[in-house]
Order: sequence, then structure tokens, then C-alpha cells
Amino acid sequence: MKADVDYAQTTIYFFCTGIALLAIFQQIMYWKTRSTGSSGRGFGDRLIALTRYFSSRQFRIGNYYSPTLGVLFILGLVAAFMSGLTFGPKPYYWETMAMGDSPPLATRSGYISIAVLPFMISLATKINPVGVLVSVSHEKLQVFHRWTALFMYVTSLLHTFPFIMVNTKAGTVKEEFKEQIWWTGVAALVPQTWLIAMSWGVIRGPYYEFFKKMHFIAAILFMAFLYIHCENILTSWNYTYATTGLYFASFLIRNVRTIFNGLRRATVQQLPDNMVHVSIPVPKGKKWSPGQHAFIRIIGGGVGLHSLSSHPFTIANLPTGDAENKIDLVFRGYGGVTKRLHDLAAGKPSANVRVMFDGPYGGLPVSVRKFEEVVLIAGGTGSTFIVPVLLDLVQALKNGDAIACKKVSFILAVRGNDSPAWMKSQLTLAREVAESHSVHLGVHITRAATVEPSTILEGEAEVEKSRDSSSIEGSDEDGGNPVGFHTGRPNLPKTLTEVVRTCGGKLGVAACGPESMLYDVRNTVASLELDVLDGFGKVKEIFLHTEHYDW
Repeated sequence: MKADVDYAQTTIYFFCTGIALLAIFQQIMYWKTRSTGSSGRGFGDRLIALTRYFSSRQFRIGNYYSPTLGVLFILGLVAAFMSGLTFGPKPYYWETMAMGDSPPLATRSGYISIAVLPFMISLATKINPVGVLVSVSHEKLQVFHRWTALFMYVTSLLHTFPFIMVNTKAGTVKEEFKEQIWWTGVAALVPQTWLIAMSWGVIRGPYYEFFKKMHFIAAILFMAFLYIHCENILTSWNYTYATTGLYFASFLIRNVRTIFNGLRRATVQQLPDNMVHVSIPVPKGKKWSPGQHAFIRIIGGGVGLHSLSSHPFTIANLPTGDAENKIDLVFRGYGGVTKRLHDLAAGKPSANVRVMFDGPYGGLPVSVRKFEEVVLIAGGTGSTFIVPVLLDLVQALKNGDAIACKKVSFILAVRGNDSPAWMKSQLTLAREVAESHSVHLGVHITRAATVEPSTILEGEAEVEKSRDSSSIEGSDEDGGNPVGFHTGRPNLPKTLTEVVRTCGGKLGVAACGPESMLYDVRNTVASLELDVLDGFGKVKEIFLHTEHYDW
């Protein structure tokens, strides 16, 4: 029992204390952002700027993009704590086998591993207490799930090898492997090794459908063998019970909600540029916020084994609140279930498929309506996240709603002229509002020599002369027009720096796109946060929210 108290429960207290502190600090941050304080910059504003520098700053090594500096700091604290608790106490081994069968190093690392288990599994679930407490959506917690799993794997190895070394020296390894506690430990370590090795982005990303199914199977095997391995020594089974309870609570809530939402008949349409549009009718009372996503389960429709799992898609529209209420999903048919749905509607005006959905999840933690100026940045299919945010703002401006936002800049970067076909009506509405409000739309076509505005906006017959991609959105280089068409990639660092230079209040920035785009946005905002911290410029606060269309 002493080992449980000294190592396992100490680990539990450390994690719980850290989560509680993060929850309190996060709520203070959100309260400060939502408040309408004085125009000056006080200590609280500077502290927020410093915190957001850490939450934005990122590093790149070749094609690898690190977690943000803030995440690295938290992971560093966890690693330091677990290392200190593992290697701090002495001895590591008993002087003789007569002093004990379990090497002290193995005992410590074993109880640390089992204590991390409930947090590691909970961080992987769609509905978990950590996300609720710190007001962070499940996909933002995946990085902590992966790294705590790696830390647990290291302590699991530190638990295993001292036993092997001691018994190899004593010549009793073969004898010990006949014991259940030995072979089940190795049996648990095998799927755990698979889980860690296959979870790296270079494998997980390109083969996500395979990864997802095998990850689930390996996790079941790992938990089963671990349960047998623990043999209820001291209180070890309590941690497996807690883990099981947390997982199945999330599983039950999600599936009950999915069943409650019912079976829906969705319409599938092919769009230009290999895009797919899925429209799902929902009850008029169903609501969601801009930028949220849902998990869709396809029933039948020729998708094969993909029917066994649900798939995340960003909701690309706003709720109407009437009998015509529907969820619109827009995505590119890359492979897996997206390719199956793309092929389902091939050569047809549309096709029908039965679906079930669970959601909404995620979205912006703070409405961008709270900021005097807003910059929205979308790259490729990341537009499905940003366009509803833009539409929410322009509708509020059009209706004369009492919102703080007075100026909106929308920057869209897509591959071809036909890529934004699905958002043509939304961009047209934004242009109409832009004529009487401070709204600017900047469209960048990255893989075409010229821009064809008629494919992007309704009523655009003339082709505007393409401008240099480094032109500032909404500047005189657009000739005072509310819409600017450009070829090439946008110069986001230059654009954001110019916006901050003229913004005299709170600035909200939301971006969704490929990792390279988000890297530029995050690091530019991080450097601008230091200007806020130092008191330069007129901007009081910069809020950044980024979404990457990868899991």
C-alpha cells in the first residue's frame, strides 16, 4: 500500500492539481477576453499577451511541426515530474534478492504507469472531464493523449527491464516466464509498443483509416492483458476500473446522443475540384456554433467497413432554426470514406445515403463578435471552418445586431478557380454586406495564372487584374474594392502585421488550413503578442484560434 500512496497517488494529485490550475487560468483568460474594459493596457492584458505568446509560438524542423511552446512547457513539467518521482528515490535495485522480489525502480515506475492510465485514456475520448474543466475541445487534447501515452510507455519499460536484468543475473528468467504476472506483462507491452509506434504523424496521417481500426483493437488487447497482469496487487485494479469507467461514460453519452438524433437520409453531391457536398436534414431546434464539427456514421451506401466507425467533418453552414434546418458537410474526396462518398455520386445529380450523427463538438471558445476587428484566414478545405464564422459576422452586421466587431478581413487561399464553388452564395452575401460595412474579401488562387471572379462570386462578369499576392487585404492596392482577387499565396505575416499596426482595440484572428499556413500565422501572432507585452502599437489584445484539418 505504501508504494501506491507514494507513487501512484502522488501522480494522481500532480495531474489533478495541474488540471485545476489550468482550468482556473483558462476561465480568467476567457473572462478577460469577453469583458469590455478600459482602452488602456493593464497588467492583466500584458499577462494575457505573454501567455498567448507561449500558446502561439511554434517550431519547425524540416517537415515536422512541433506543438506550441505552451504545450511543450506543460509536457516538460510532466516529464520532469515523472522523471523525478522515478529516479529521485534510492535505491534502484536491492542488494540481494532476499531483500525483495521487485526492484524498487520497477515498483516506482509501475505504479506511476498505472496512475497515468486514466488520464491518458480520458484525453483520447470525445467527451472527457479534462476538456470540460479546461474548456478545450477534444481534438485540442489529442497532443496530450499522445505524449502521456509515450511517457507511460517509457515508465512501462522502466518497470519491465529491471525484472529481466535481475532475474537474468540470477538465472531464473525462464522459470519466471512461466508465471502469469510475467508473460501477461510482456503480452501487454507488445500492443502498447504497436500503439506508440503507429501513432506518429508520418504513419497516422496517410493511413488514418487503417490506423484508427488497428489502434482500437490494440488498445483492447493492451487493457485486457494489463488487467490480468496487475492481479489486483495492492490497489492496482482501482486504476483500471477508473479508466474503464471514464471511457465507457464517454462512449455511452456519445452513442445515446447519436441514437437520439436518429437515422437521417442525406443527399450527396459531387462538386468541382474533387469536392463532395453532403446535406443532412435535422430538427429545426438543432443548433450549433460557427466552426463546430460533428461525427458522421454512414449506414450502408457501399462504404463497407467504414460503417463500423464515425468520421469527423466540419459543419460548413449555420443553423436556420426552421423546417429547412440542415447540416452541410463539404470535403475533398481523398480516400477512405470520403472517396467512397465521392464515387457514390459520380455521374449523377445527387445520391442518397443513410447517416447517423453525433455533435456538435469544438468550435471557437470565444465568439469573434467580441472583437473590434477580425481577421479570418482559410486555406483549402479549411474554408469549411472559416466560412460559417464569416457568415455569422456578416449576417450580424447586416441585421444591425449589437456586436463589438466593426471590421472584418477574410483571406481565402485555394488551388483553382473552381475550388470555392460550394461557398459562392456565402461569399456573394459577404460582398453585398461589404458594400455598406467594413468587410473585405481577399481571394487568392494559388495554382492558376489568372483569376476568374465569375466562378467565385455571383454577378462577377469581368476579370479583375490579378495583383501581387503580398498586397495587403483591404488596402489601396485593391482600389478601394471590397473584394480583391489575387494569384499566388497570401503574404500572411505582412498582412497580419499591417492589421495590428492600425487596429486600435481588440483583434481576433481565426485560421484553418494546412500546417505550413498555420505555422506562419501562429508565429506572426506570437511576435505581435510580444509587441502588446512591450506596449508598442495601439492594439490592446490579440486573440488567436487555429484549426488544422488533421487529427
